[in-house]
Amino acid sequence: MKVVVSTVNFIKSRGLNHRQFRQFLDDIESEYEDLLYYTEVRWLSRGLTLERFLNLIEEIGIFLAEKQRDVPELKNPDWLCDLAFLVDITNHLNVLNTRLQGKNQLISQLYAHVSSFQIKLTLFRSQLNSGNYNHFPNYKKMAEKFNKTAINFSYVEELDTLIQSFQDRFSEFKKVKPLLDIFSNAFTISVENAPESMQLEIIDIQNDQDLRNKFNEGDLLNLYCCINKNMYKELRINALKCASLFGSTYICEQTFSILNNNKTKNRNRLANESLEAVLRVATSKFEPNIKKIVSTMQCHASN
Repeated sequence: MKVVVSTVNFIKSRGLNHRQFRQFLDDIESEYEDLLYYTEVRWLSRGLTLERFLNLIEEIGIFLAEKQRDVPELKNPDWLCDLAFLVDITNHLNVLNTRLQGKNQLISQLYAHVSSFQIKLTLFRSQLNSGNYNHFPNYKKMAEKFNKTAINFSYVEELDTLIQSFQDRFSEFKKVKPLLDIFSNAFTISVENAPESMQLEIIDIQNDQDLRNKFNEGDLLNLYCCINKNMYKELRINALKCASLFGSTYICEQTFSILNNNKTKNRNRLANESLEAVLRVATSKFEPNIKKIVSTMQCHASN
């Protein structure tokens, strides 16, 4: 990553180099217009920067040669294969990161994305161990280019580390997974595997056609708002616990971004009450009743 960042900075941070490189890409009618900066605080930046760098690797080599800047890694087949593998695995991680972003995602949905990715990692490891690189297209292309047919077990070890990291980070979720399964799909869960306090309620809800129709509509929270409080007491308690869990800091980060955009030196007289109202409207589903607000205001007729 250091070589990629330093090379990108050499081209983009110097005005003359940047203009000449963009003109060079335009002259050869390249698919891409420019390189991308790497921003450490942005989740997707690493993958996008690496992928663009790899796609322009030949053009970068030509440009650096003209500038008499020697970057030996760009001529090293092993380093280029490592770069291609890094691009592929980072792209897979970016897909997961994208799925974990956004509003209105319940913890059960987020954990499903993570569990799915863990299974994918196990598949990747198994295929790499047998020399199958179909899910790593950039590495496969680079390996064919340099006629590298031997299995690189260092990549398998890297996947082992990544698999272990996911297992350690999300180990606590295994304890609550049965409750998340009941919350997200009470209509297909095995009654025998459910806690005894919920078994009778699960049998009742699985045989309630009206509630099943509500479930098929796809709005899980609306389903639990509609069920009888007394008849499904334990299921409602479990739903409240699961729905109240925050699986992402997305809303928090979004709120700070909105705060920074509004609380600037040009709006330094913005009162805390007004700022609170701005944040509430911007980060929630709250819809102000404009007609009611206007009706309470006194009109000032002109003379």
